[in-house]
Amino acid sequence: MKTYRLDPAKLPQQRNTILRVYGITFLVLVAISVALNWGQETMRSLLWMIPLIAILFVYSGNRAYKRRKELWENYSLELYDDHLIQNQPRYPELRLDKSDLLSATEKKYGMLISAKQGKDILAITNFLPDDDYQEVVQTLNGWIAENQATAQAEPPVPEEAPQLEAEQLHLEEPEPGEEILKADEPEDEQ
Repeated sequence: MKTYRLDPAKLPQQRNTILRVYGITFLVLVAISVALNWGQETMRSLLWMIPLIAILFVYSGNRAYKRRKELWENYSLELYDDHLIQNQPRYPELRLDKSDLLSATEKKYGMLISAKQGKDILAITNFLPDDDYQEVVQTLNGWIAENQATAQAEPPVPEEAPQLEAEQLHLEEPEPGEEILKADEPEDEQ
């Protein structure tokens, strides 16, 4: 078993990304608000609204960074000989058996794993240390190659079509004395 954790050296990059996203969004929002209200009576209300919006953006950005930091501190990916387990805050533990892995797709942010449970069910982030990321990718690609080779070696099992027995096809005959209502005949009200 080997446990992988996110690279602490890559956390400041996340802080910078959060600052850029929230900062640029705030500036664009202020510019649009001022442009729409320039020279109007509502311009005075913007003078106290802009600081409130700034406080909201600072709070949201700080919260986003704290959640990202929590992810960095608590994320773990454990590889065993026959399965893997991924733990991260605010999500249930994800356990996948080696035999469940079907395919992998490389993306700019990491690798997506499809398994029998669903498509792209597991993301392996490239925020792992570079050597660890390459090791995980090689291991998982090896597991997937083994599974594909095993699937090709096994003859396909034909699926049996459900056959209805003769008794299931017959409609029950009404007992003598029972009336059969037709769909377009109203039922007598009593």
